[in-house]
This record gives sequence, structure tokens and C-alpha cells, in this order.
Amino acid sequence: MPQASIMRALRGRAPLLLALAGGATFALTAPPTDLVPAVIVGLALLAAAVHDAPTIWRAFGRGAVWGTAAGVVGLRFVPEVIQRFTPLGSAASYLALMLLAAAQSLVWAICGGITSALIRRLRAPLELAFATGVFAAVAIPTVFGWTPAGLMSPWPALVQLADLIGERGVSVLFAVGAALLTRAGLAASGRAPGGRPLERAPAQQPRSTRLRSSRAILYPALSSVALFGLLAAHGALRMAAVERAGAGLPTARVALVNQAVGPHERWQAKNHPRILRTLHELTREAEAGGAELTLWPEAAYPYPLSHSARQAPRGGRAIVGPGIRGPILAGLITQAPPVKAADGVEERNSYNSATLVLPDGSMQPTQDKLQLLWFGETVPGGAYLPWLRRIFQKSGGLVPGAEPRALTLPREHGPALRIGVLNCYEDTLTGVGRRITGALAPNLLVNITNDAWFTGSAEPELHARLAVMRAIELRRDLVRAVNLGVVSWIDARGVVRSRDESAAPGVTFATPSVRDTPLTLYTRLGDAPMALLLAFASVACALRARRSTAKAPRQARGVGSGARPPAGPPELAPPDAATQAAATDAPLSRP
Repeated sequence: MPQASIMRALRGRAPLLLALAGGATFALTAPPTDLVPAVIVGLALLAAAVHDAPTIWRAFGRGAVWGTAAGVVGLRFVPEVIQRFTPLGSAASYLALMLLAAAQSLVWAICGGITSALIRRLRAPLELAFATGVFAAVAIPTVFGWTPAGLMSPWPALVQLADLIGERGVSVLFAVGAALLTRAGLAASGRAPGGRPLERAPAQQPRSTRLRSSRAILYPALSSVALFGLLAAHGALRMAAVERAGAGLPTARVALVNQAVGPHERWQAKNHPRILRTLHELTREAEAGGAELTLWPEAAYPYPLSHSARQAPRGGRAIVGPGIRGPILAGLITQAPPVKAADGVEERNSYNSATLVLPDGSMQPTQDKLQLLWFGETVPGGAYLPWLRRIFQKSGGLVPGAEPRALTLPREHGPALRIGVLNCYEDTLTGVGRRITGALAPNLLVNITNDAWFTGSAEPELHARLAVMRAIELRRDLVRAVNLGVVSWIDARGVVRSRDESAAPGVTFATPSVRDTPLTLYTRLGDAPMALLLAFASVACALRARRSTAKAPRQARGVGSGARPPAGPPELAPPDAATQAAATDAPLSRP
């Protein structure tokens, strides 16, 4: 094939190549590469790939390519996990990765479609269109809900606005900054957003004309740098203010347990006595170190209990075992009373619960997991369509909790601990964090997790990074007791104060602040202000486009009668016949 033909083919496929490169770059922020700025670069490449799509469906496809590339790179640990715990071979595990990445990509396909629709139909600026698309993408539930802001949490100064606008709102700001970089890059190549040509200033043109052309490149780039600079400056000031506000607050000494139990051995009855002995040994070690409260991870207690139990077992199955004084916050499975379904089948449902066991052995009413993990604990929609859940769980299974419930620990020295529990991946979910904090006003957040299924992969680290956003959004300290994952204490600034990711049983100590402070603006209002702002701006663009369309016939009549046409935007050159022909052919030639 001649070189000219190869170059034409590459230029025709440039948007798809940009999408592939952008998605892969975006995912490089995950371990082991940990390239945090890759989040912004990846978003900028996504904006560059979709801005000039000839149709909304083409933009949808380019977004899907970007999302699939991001999923394949970011979820590259999935085949190893599948091969470790299932009989599926290498080919099937990589096929599962591709299918999962493709499913996850749908939200970014929607992002691309929305961006294109706003640019093409409402004539919205790229920054608004792309920010709205990203907001929609991060608001749609997915199996692994990783957002630009969550992936940027290793640099906490950049995400401090989350207590005002949330993780999704900060992601919107990142999208604006990325779109500004895209605009600058397009200007450098002689184009404007939407695929229109940018007015270029020949050397013989006046200096003022050349200066306007340079500004088209310089101003967006500087605006992007200024935006991220302001985020960093605000973040530094806000972190300092939160630290000063917490200086005189009471604290609690909490022990975080990792019992290091593998995913299979936890469910084998023969292992249950040994697991409980290990938990008791670690708890005695914690209390010898001065712990006021010991946290056991998700489902750590190996024996199921009745959901209505208010007294912990005694003897060989005791939670407060020999030489232990308590209290213990324990993750466990509780069983609901059997119920008969409409078809006569008896269901035995369970809850993924947490309870507080006091020194006298009494148990507080459980906080049950509110949001079950798709495909791992439930099927999507199963909580609202019981018939769908029964197709996959004919005789019952895990069901979600009905409402948040605080676990309260009175203390002799200091205020009582009012604990909000985020179970498993709930500390990655904005909605669950807001729901629990808004209903309970806790002064301490606790996460209990079992990451044993993903041990040795990047998932526990990604999980821990997303959890940082809950501490910032809600301005509460968060302590995480994790089995075979990242045990950590994250303060209200989003700073990781201590952590341990050992594969051996152990105890990590934390002294979180007990914060009885007012609820944050984001806790009270959620994403509604950002959604309304984006909607209002989009409506304004629609009205402006409608007025421009109405004026076009009058301007054409004015030009025909000899009147001078009004000047257009200085950055755009009026299209000549060749440009119009190229635009007409574009849908047939652009991917």
C-alpha cells in the first residue's frame, strides 16, 4: 500500500486511536504504574476523540472504545482472580475481562454521546459539553465505580472541594480542565471544537491577527493550569483549616484487625474454630495495646447468628472470648426467619451485618449492608424485583438492609462513639455514604471489608483510594478493618495516617478524631446543585442556538441587499466550498 494511502487511513482512524490511547492512559493511574496525572491526560484524549464525531452514535462508539481500553488496563487483575478461584482457563478468563470492560464502557459511551449532542445540537462549548457527559458517566452505577476524582485521591489537595460538590462534582471540574487542554491542542493543529477550522494567521497578516491566533492556544492552556492551581491552593488551605479544627477534638484508640483468612477457608466449617481462635488472639493483642474498641472485618465471625439476636454466644463460639474485655465491632452473617414465597418455596435469607458486642455480651441491633455487590451478592435490580432475585437464588440468599442504623458505644472518658458502618465496597459509593451520614450524623466512620478474593491484585489498593473520598465528602475520620487488603486510617482531610497491607494476621492501631461537627454541604444537598448548574447552562446554550437559528434568515436577506454581514467569532474561519464539501463527506469517511 502506498505511503500516502497509509497516512490517509491513519488520519481517518485517528479518533479511534485517540480513544484507545486515552482509555489506556487513564487507567495507568492504577497500581503498579500509579501515574496520577494520567487521569487528566486520559480525559483530554477522550474529549479530543469525541468532539468532532459526525454523528452522536459515532461519538457513542468512540466513548465505548475509550471505556473498554480503560477497563482492560485498569481491570487487568481480573483474569488472574478468575483462574485462581474458578476452573475456567486462560482464554475464558481473558474473555471475561473483555466482556466486563465492555460492560463498564457503556457509561463512557453515554459520556461521548452527550458531549457530541450538546456540541452539535445546542452549540455548547466543549468544556460544558464534556463536563456534562462526564457527570452523567460517573453518576450511572457500575460494578467498579472508579471516578476521575477517586483515582486522584493520592493527591488529596486536588479533591478537597468534595465536601461541597462531592466526588462527582470534582470529577466535573477535572473534565473542564481536561477539555481546556483539548481546546488548546486543537488550536495548535488549526482546529476548533466540533471539527471546524480555526482561523490561521499567515506571516504577512498584521501582528494583531497573529496574536489572536496564538491566544487561541495560550488562553485555554493557561486556564487549565489556573484551574488545577486554584484547586491545589484551595485544597492546601482547606486541609490546614480542617487540621486546626480537629486539634482539640477528643480521640478514640481503635484496633483494626486483619485475620488473614483465605476466601475458601472462611466458608469451610472445619476451619471455623481456628478462625475464631485467631480473632481472639488478635483481640487480646489489641486490648493489651490499649484499644478502646476492636474492629473485626466483614463476615469475620465464622458462625451465622439470628438477625434478631441481642445476646452474643457463650462458650466455644463466644465473640467476647477468654481474656477479652470488649467491646468488639464484628462483621458477621445474620439469618432472617424463613419465609414462604408466593410459589410455596421456603426462602432462608441472610444479611451481611455488623454489630457492636459490649463487655457484658449484649449485642446491639445490626447495621446491615445496604448496597449489595452486583453479581457477587445479588443481581442488578434484585432488591426491587424479588422474582428476578429468586431466579438466581431459588431458596434465598443475601438481602439488603432496610435502613441505616448507628452502633453506639458509651465511654467513661470522652463522648460516646456514634458509628456509621460502611460494609465492604460501600465506602466507594457516594450515595451510601451520604445516606448513612445524613440519617445518623455519626462522629466516626467504620469500614469492614473482606478483600481476600482479590489478594495480590490492584483491587484492594484501588478500593482504599476510593474510600478516601468518603472521608473528605463527609468530613469524618474513617477507619478500615480489612481481611487480606489495605487496613487503613484516613482522617477527615483525606490523608492516610496509617496503613498495613500485610498478608499475615495482624493489628493496626488508629486514633481517629471523634467529630461531632455539622454535616457538610454535600451531605445535605448531594449532587443536585451541580446537576442543576449543568442543566441551566445547557438550557442557556439551547436558547442561544435557537436565537441564532432565527436570526440566520434575516442576516441572509441583509447580505443579499448589500448589507455587511455581522462579524462571527474571531476564532472561526468562514467555511469555503471545499470545507463544506469535506464536512458533507465526513460521516462517510470518519470512524
